Amino acid sequence: MSVDFKKIAEVADGAELILPVNGAQLYNTGIAGMEELVVSQSVDRANLRNLLECLVQENCVHSWRNFGPEGTLEELLRWENELRPTKIFFFYLEHDGETHLIGTGAVADRLSQDFPHPGFCVLGRCYIMPQFRCRGFYRHLLHYRMEYCKTQFGNSLNAIHIGSINERVSRAIANHQLTGWPRFFHLGEEELRVAGQIKTVGAYLLFAPEYIRRIRRALAGPHAPECVIELRNTLAEFESGGMSNLGMRVKEAFEEACEHGWFDKRRSPEIEQLLLFCSSVPLVGFKCS
Repeated sequence: MSVDFKKIAEVADGAELILPVNGAQLYNTGIAGMEELVVSQSVDRANLRNLLECLVQENCVHSWRNFGPEGTLEELLRWENELRPTKIFFFYLEHDGETHLIGTGAVADRLSQDFPHPGFCVLGRCYIMPQFRCRGFYRHLLHYRMEYCKTQFGNSLNAIHIGSINERVSRAIANHQLTGWPRFFHLGEEELRVAGQIKTVGAYLLFAPEYIRRIRRALAGPHAPECVIELRNTLAEFESGGMSNLGMRVKEAFEEACEHGWFDKRRSPEIEQLLLFCSSVPLVGFKCS
């Protein structure tokens, strides 16, 4: 298999090239304590078929179930990038000279092709092969993709979106315990059509600290109505966690604040971007934009 790769090693500080397997170029993720976990943007036909066969047999909301076992990497990439600019990563465990595919995950630069605001990344399509579950790999795949977003956007990164229907995965997302990273917050619920069925998925969002500071500045000032104070208190909850349905809470408080004229002479682009993001997902309770 001959494939051209962008050097993924540039994503993580200190990453180094290791020997390729089955024609794939593999790079250490640079994640502390996981020297044997490597990542590539390619996968051979046998590994991909095995992964897709496992997906078809599971009751999950992974969109690749729509492809079936005969799907190819080229088809996956074409389909993903018709939706939005996307990179697909395959993660391998290198042990005693053997390399095993443990899972996959994707990163999209934006929510959709027509979403107008940059800096809102989407983590999706994560799947851990059954034989490698309950070994702590999910957080490492999550961490690598988060670091990829930071590297791609730098200070322009506003937020990272991820969804999950699995309670155990949702707990790992909400309490990732990754040093130097803020929490993900429950944004609301979204509905996905997978294999002919509608599934309700929990939607989560991680905000870059500077993005939150800009929202706070839009809410600053004396004589604030109760709805603005409520928005301020919502932002204060970011520090303690445990918040749910953030999207609807912001939407209701923002609409009331507009009725009170609070934003007549104040700019609030970050709040408006967030609400457009919610309606573009779309979250349940938001009109599809």
